[in-house]
Amino acid sequence: MVSIQTIQNQDQLKALFQFFARTFYEDANNHHEHYFTMGDRYEEMRKQFCTDPDLLMYMEEDGKIIAGLTGKGMDLEHKKITLSVLAVDSNYRRKGYAKELINEFEKRCIKKGIKHLDLGARFRACPIYLSLGYQPTLMVQVFDFVSVDDVRKENQFHLKEKSSWQSDVYGFMFFEVDEVKKSYIQWFEQHVKTAHAQYIFEKDLF
Repeated sequence: MVSIQTIQNQDQLKALFQFFARTFYEDANNHHEHYFTMGDRYEEMRKQFCTDPDLLMYMEEDGKIIAGLTGKGMDLEHKKITLSVLAVDSNYRRKGYAKELINEFEKRCIKKGIKHLDLGARFRACPIYLSLGYQPTLMVQVFDFVSVDDVRKENQFHLKEKSSWQSDVYGFMFFEVDEVKKSYIQWFEQHVKTAHAQYIFEKDLF
């Protein structure tokens, strides 16, 4: 039986990071997606390791990491955390490992007094979070010479705005959604220059 283990040292931390990077790179190639380099994720993992390694978890078989999950931005004052990275080796999918990791992550969060989780996910990863009771929001991020007003103008679906934020060089727009649709992502990315759209999920733990 494959069990969940907790990162204990820097070597294990680096091995888990390398597993994440390889898995996401392979998935990006297989699904014809852009591969986003993982350097920032490693720094987040190191920070969480120094804060509380209990929320850095992995599963292995025959000495090889086959799945992992990490948290970031743990805020005990406001009782919240972000589920940062979740990945399962392509040869070990559809065995329930991802759900097992998420459920254990939630249990550990509850023990620490954390009551709110959030995360961002690629569209093909959305079903697992929906099945576990996470609530979706559509986020559209824009950069450089494009503003949230440009996103607003292209909202042909008449989605209700939850919130927005704009700096000099980038901005975010969040929309309420009744269901998760790939067409929302495709529309904004095709009709708003520099836009990157994805679903954000949240869940309250009781």
